Amino acid sequence: MLDTGPLGAVLGDPSPVSDNSSPVRGMSGTNDEYPNLGTVPPRPTDLTTEAQRQQEMDRLAQDRAASRRTREQTEAIQVPEPLPIPPKPDLRPGKS
Repeated sequence: MLDTGPLGAVLGDPSPVSDNSSPVRGMSGTNDEYPNLGTVPPRPTDLTTEAQRQQEMDRLAQDRAASRRTREQTEAIQVPEPLPIPPKPDLRPGKS
């Protein structure tokens, strides 16, 4: 019997502990809420090798260098001076 404290002992209150069954369930294997680790797919077999990954890294480095060269060439193009801003029109009432 669990102690219900001084107030419970004086008033005769029932124990706060319930006699109901525990909400914790055993590992029966019938609980479908969680995935079954037996259904995990096998590891992929079509992974790239170290040499293939290095080849891709080299190709990406070449692409990056080509992009930088293109940017430098684009920035080296001389842009013509814009036309001067025309003066404000002389708009006076009665004069055309």
